[in-house]
Amino acid sequence: MNSTANSTSQIPPNGIGAVSFTPLLAPNALFVTLFTILFTIQIILNIRFWRFYGYATGMLGGLLLEMLGYVAKIQLSHNRANKNGYIMYIIGLTLGPTFLSSSLYLGISTLQRHYKAARLARISPRLFASLFILGDFICLCFIGCGGSLAAIFDTNPIGVDLMIAGLATQVLFTAIFCLLLAIVCFKIHKQLAEDKKLAYIVGRRRYIPPLACYAEV
Repeated sequence: MNSTANSTSQIPPNGIGAVSFTPLLAPNALFVTLFTILFTIQIILNIRFWRFYGYATGMLGGLLLEMLGYVAKIQLSHNRANKNGYIMYIIGLTLGPTFLSSSLYLGISTLQRHYKAARLARISPRLFASLFILGDFICLCFIGCGGSLAAIFDTNPIGVDLMIAGLATQVLFTAIFCLLLAIVCFKIHKQLAEDKKLAYIVGRRRYIPPLACYAEV
């Protein structure tokens, strides 16, 4: 009886992409609590700043997917052979950052609209955000299709390969975004240092010293 139970507990959820470890309950429960709190705070902020619905959609979607991903890891901590938990874990924790990244792309395009010096040559703020969101959509397709195929075809590694391709594409777009973000922040810093402009933060007007623009803008 014991040998049967042990062999059953080692069966991969989908035959190819199983976790090779049993997730710990306490850390994942902590992350579920953390993302639940962040999700609640984001709802309150969305009600307060309801006009930024595009940013709100990405943040809420990303936080919800992250929360579901860690809920799935809690399920896997009880039963590592839980196939549904495995699929929810993979899709939740890989798609969540995609939605969060989309909100960041919209945020930097807003900075470019407010600070003309931060705009890149021949690339409008709307086009800037659209290009990165398109890249996120490509990642979304890869990861979503890969997760579906991994759930349907247990012995075929194509699903896992597609998810890995989606993650690699996401890393590429994130690296490019970080580089451009550094350029935009430098241009904003330079503009504030030269013009000593007034910045508006949550409806209040105050002067921002040049070195503090990264934290305040």
